[in-house]
Amino acid sequence: MKNYFYDGTFNGLLTILNTVLQSKILVNFGVFNMQNKKQVNLFDDYEIIETDKEIAKQIWTLLSKNSSIATNHIYKSFLANDNEHYLLSLLTKIAANQELSKKEFIHIEKSAQKIEREKNRILSYLRYNSQLRNTTTIYIKSKYKVEFLLTKNIRSLFAQYTHWQIINSYHNHCIQFTDNKFTSKKVISKKQEIPFQIQMNPFKLAG
Repeated sequence: MKNYFYDGTFNGLLTILNTVLQSKILVNFGVFNMQNKKQVNLFDDYEIIETDKEIAKQIWTLLSKNSSIATNHIYKSFLANDNEHYLLSLLTKIAANQELSKKEFIHIEKSAQKIEREKNRILSYLRYNSQLRNTTTIYIKSKYKVEFLLTKNIRSLFAQYTHWQIINSYHNHCIQFTDNKFTSKKVISKKQEIPFQIQMNPFKLAG
């Protein structure tokens, strides 16, 4: 069985999908986050995949053309921490222009709804807490990678700032908006000193 290790990003998963499609081995493969790279030594047949954003963009375009709704649901399911191997198997079907089963579609639809509720809860908090308008750093603590869905809304809410960032302290992950560009990166902890930061206590969502 072929085993793929990647950086844990959705672009990385799409890069794996491209590799799978090129190899034409559409079944019997494993997917592992590089955070668990100690597992590499457990396998004879493995490959470490370097994320390629251009390839990921091309694969996303293909998937969206075949089924935009299912592809979007799978992306949100990924952010909601669904099993990456299962999601990759669904993406493989969509890439081959195969229809998902009713059970598969309902599963990813429920996951997408779950993270959408989380996003809306955070946005409600931001809209009705005026004190947050005086900061350029927002801390949240969510087990989901919901910060990826918040960038457009926060950019609108904080339109007066050219620099801001949102940090999910559960995952120690930060999305920064600087010079009209978004940057995604890991941080050591929510207490880490970051430029243009005003310390805020994290508010906790989704467990």
